[in-house]
Amino acid sequence: MENPVILQTFYWEMNTGKYAEEYPEESNLWKLLANQAAEISEAGFDFLWLPPANKGAAGIEDVGYGTYDLWDLGEFKQKGTKRTKYGTKKQLENAVKKLHKNNLKLLYDAVLNHRLGADDKEKVKLKDNKNAEVWTVFNFEARANKYSDLKLDWRVFDGVDWDERTKRAGEFLFKCKEWDDSYEDDYLMGADIDYENPEIKEDVINWGKWIVNEIDFDGFRFDASKHVDNEMIHDFIEVTNNSTDKDLFFIGEAWVNDVETLKDYLNTVGQEKLNVFDFPLRENFVKMMQGNLDMRWLGDKGLVNENDYKSRAITFVENHDTERDGTNEYGTEAIVYRKMQAYCYILMRRDGVPTIFWKDYHSQDLKERINKLIEARKKFAYGDDYESDQNDKNTYSYIRAGNEEHPGSGLVMMITQHENEKIIEKKINTGQANQVYYDFTGNIDEKVKTDAEANGIFKVKGTAEEGYSVWVPAE
Repeated sequence: MENPVILQTFYWEMNTGKYAEEYPEESNLWKLLANQAAEISEAGFDFLWLPPANKGAAGIEDVGYGTYDLWDLGEFKQKGTKRTKYGTKKQLENAVKKLHKNNLKLLYDAVLNHRLGADDKEKVKLKDNKNAEVWTVFNFEARANKYSDLKLDWRVFDGVDWDERTKRAGEFLFKCKEWDDSYEDDYLMGADIDYENPEIKEDVINWGKWIVNEIDFDGFRFDASKHVDNEMIHDFIEVTNNSTDKDLFFIGEAWVNDVETLKDYLNTVGQEKLNVFDFPLRENFVKMMQGNLDMRWLGDKGLVNENDYKSRAITFVENHDTERDGTNEYGTEAIVYRKMQAYCYILMRRDGVPTIFWKDYHSQDLKERINKLIEARKKFAYGDDYESDQNDKNTYSYIRAGNEEHPGSGLVMMITQHENEKIIEKKINTGQANQVYYDFTGNIDEKVKTDAEANGIFKVKGTAEEGYSVWVPAE
């Protein structure tokens, strides 16, 4: 697979409020994706990151992260609904078939840290020897032991966040338990799963094999992976990958904004097939959006530019957590300016697998412009790569020299945080002498010819909206 691209197929507010009115087709995501399979494939996407497809505690209103029953993909009447927010199991299976027919691979968003929406409560003793009444009984009665006969109670959890007896919130660790060996604090929310318990660990890994071999997914995105037991992440990848002839793809959401810490996380898990989202790179996109980034060093930022790790970087601009309407509970700043500069950077780069956010692609009307960049990536982003020696604090240029395996390939990518509405010009060596180039984005409407030393004067607009250009060889 050359120059792969991922599409995240959902966002937090999908099918709510104004979005439900403006995009009513999103009320059944599985059906929508099936209908758009050919169009999505033709746009150049290779992977689709689907939301958690299992039943959540909030039933049809659950985005998917309030995991109630992993084994219920919209098949059983639980939490007041048979379907999930995104549709029924049959609709999901139909979508999987249609998407695969269009050469698209599918990633399941696996929420393995916790369970919410218990069916009953029970009395337990806490680590401090106090008694508590906790919501930890999961009977899954409607499923009636289909797929798995494991019922859950306090023994498969380390602790909870609520004592029903005292009506008190907090982190309550159970007697004879310790928090799991996760990279950061094991406890995140709800009833925290104890992966030192072999029953629940086996059940969840069996579920992973079922998702791959029966439901036919091609990999997983692990939600909040730095809070899940490190050995569990390692073993889940090892066992599920060995259960199939597919070359599965795995992404961890380790929300770490420091490159060295992110590298340490990968080393700690010790699983070579684990990739991670490049949160440190996105932090630099926030600075660029604010006009505060020193663009001279953009070629060194993020995991995607770290030797020995760059191939494991999943680059992105926004996702369902970083971009939400109103105040963001995670304290992140949405990238509302110079967003196309950020997409241009991740899509033209040699390393990393770029991810496109559904809300940007559809709701923010960036579809045509993003499609143009994906097309440039697929046609021209080949060959050796290097930074221009003309980069300055406000304008960054990056070159792909092209190669013989892809005739007519090669490019000059320019992005700027200038907002003076002037045309910025840079003398850039493209590696291709006497070659005519044009701006594939259409932002600059003229051509450039390089001289005998492969130098040319390339341009980019000094505006937030159109401050990006991808110069490619003319036919």
